[in-house]
Amino acid sequence: MKNVKKELSDGIYLVQTDGSKVPFTGSNSDQERTGCKYIGLKLGSKAICIALRDAAKEYTPLTAGEDTTKGYGNYIDNYLDATADWNGKGNTEHLKQIGLSENIHLEDGEYIPSIGELKFIQLFRKQIQAALRYVDGMLFPDVWYWTSTEQSRSYAWVLYLSDGYLDGWNVKATYSGPVRAVSAF
Repeated sequence: MKNVKKELSDGIYLVQTDGSKVPFTGSNSDQERTGCKYIGLKLGSKAICIALRDAAKEYTPLTAGEDTTKGYGNYIDNYLDATADWNGKGNTEHLKQIGLSENIHLEDGEYIPSIGELKFIQLFRKQIQAALRYVDGMLFPDVWYWTSTEQSRSYAWVLYLSDGYLDGWNVKATYSGPVRAVSAF
C-alpha cells in the first residue's frame, strides 16, 4: 500500500512548536493555544507561517546602512511587478548581505515577507487577527509594514495594512517602520 500524505485544507492554522498544524477553530485546546509558534495561512498552492510578534521591538529601518552590493538585479520599480513578488526568502537574503538593521531579529528559517506575501496576509487579516488574539499574539495595527521587496538600491516597498496602499519611496536605511517575520508553511 502506498503512503499517501493528506493535503491540508485551505484555512487558518495554529502551527505548533513541533511543526504540526492544527486548524484554528476559536475553541482550540489550551495545549494547542499555548503550543502555538506561528499562525498558518493556506489558500490553494499558497501558504505561509506568520510570527506571533513583530521582528523588532520598535519601529526600525530595514537595513543598517546603504546598499553597496554589486550586481544585484532583482529590484522591482513598478507596482504591477512588485505586487507579484513572492520571493521574500530570496529578498531577505539580499537584505542580509546589505546588513539588516540590528533591531530586526529573525529566527532560523524566518524571513521578511515580499509584497505578494504581505498582501496575502492582508487579504486574510481579519481571520489572522482572531487567531493572534486567541494565542495572545501581537495584533497587526493599522500601519504600514516593511516588505523585503526592494524598489532600488536605496528604497524598499511598504504596505499599509489598513487600506492596502503600497509605497515604494521609503529609504531602507533611514525610514523606520514595523517588520513581521514569516516562514515556510
